[in-house]
Amino acid sequence: MENFKGLLYYLFGRVYITKNIRLCNEDLLLHISDTPSSFYPGLRLLLKDLRPKYIIHTGDLVDNIKLQLYPNKIDIYKKKIKVLIKILENSFADEIYLVLGNHDDYSAVKTFTKKSIILKEGKIITIDNDIYNISHFSNSIIEAPAEYNLYGHDTALHSKIENKKVYLNGIEGINIIALSSKKIFVLPYPHGTNDDRMCKSNVGI
Repeated sequence: MENFKGLLYYLFGRVYITKNIRLCNEDLLLHISDTPSSFYPGLRLLLKDLRPKYIIHTGDLVDNIKLQLYPNKIDIYKKKIKVLIKILENSFADEIYLVLGNHDDYSAVKTFTKKSIILKEGKIITIDNDIYNISHFSNSIIEAPAEYNLYGHDTALHSKIENKKVYLNGIEGINIIALSSKKIFVLPYPHGTNDDRMCKSNVGI
């Protein structure tokens, strides 16, 4: 039954929170990356139900607008980024961290943020006594891996656990970390997310 519900949610643009996550009575960290604006409605519902304590977005906040390639789309980008920041900051999260990607605009993001923290590429932060390397590009991660490494941009570095270090690619899935037990859950993005990311081109270009 749960698999069927998950499929329906996936097909209708939502993210199904599995039973093992719903029964996890811990503070949670949510990691996402390279989010097209089509994902925003599903993200709003996910945040309402999941109520993560921390949110980390590792860049390309409006990934269906390739701003680096088409800078003339900045006005559309601003409208979309305003929607996303509102969704993130109206959630129950205590702290929101944003690393900007190659298709983001710092001044636009800064304009709309009130409590979100904009991090530099490859920034090391501490959350609940655990060390995180937060980056858009995986090469920054490879150079100086921490206990937890969160990134996006492309799938050059897949999610894995190696040498007691956790690597989580925010393109491959929606990553959730239970902060007390250190359990890691991965949920699929809704149907069509990758197509919207690609814009008939390559992911993360």
